[in-house]
Amino acid sequence: MQVALKAYGENGMLAHSLSESEREGLCQALLHERPPGCAEYVEGYDTVLFLFKQPTAGPELATWIERLESGKTASAIGYIHEVPVVYDGEDLQSVAEQTGLSPEEVVEIHSAPTYTVRMMGFSPGFPYLDGLDPRLHVPRKDSPRTRIEPGSVAIGGPHAGIYSVASPGGWHLLGRTDVQLFDPGAARGDSPDANRVFLLSPGDRLRFEPVV
Repeated sequence: MQVALKAYGENGMLAHSLSESEREGLCQALLHERPPGCAEYVEGYDTVLFLFKQPTAGPELATWIERLESGKTASAIGYIHEVPVVYDGEDLQSVAEQTGLSPEEVVEIHSAPTYTVRMMGFSPGFPYLDGLDPRLHVPRKDSPRTRIEPGSVAIGGPHAGIYSVASPGGWHLLGRTDVQLFDPGAARGDSPDANRVFLLSPGDRLRFEPVV
């Protein structure tokens, strides 16, 4: 495997301009093995940032990546999160009007795919989801709301998402879920488990299940 690399600060190297398969492949490999001296890594939309304990030469990381076999970097679908959604969002009707669909068709199209968590941001636990049907690609709102409640299921541009905490936001609200994406209480203690703090992580899959 060969990817583009560039220095990122004193101790970092950034693998950038990755295709989805390259990014997923690297992340799958990192679950089992890290490059020598790698303290942590951060997954981005089309990047993986490697942070090392000491300054490291790019060729060393490139060698580690190049020797990864395709079988070891293949992405596995694994567990799929089922997220129940009440589709009563404030923007459901306006999305239907923008797309030329009925509200019922918007719900049907939105809940049909199996989505992939492409990256996490802009607030703790917020997933950017790949897989949104192009028929629902609508620009983000011109005037963002000052507060959106946690659990709000939304779309913006080519992505779907779920608001994990109360925050401002400019995505279109289609519905709501009671699933908790971010549990700061689980971070207390001497050895917090990130898997308990955050429900989702990059590479996870999920499906939205309409609640009648």
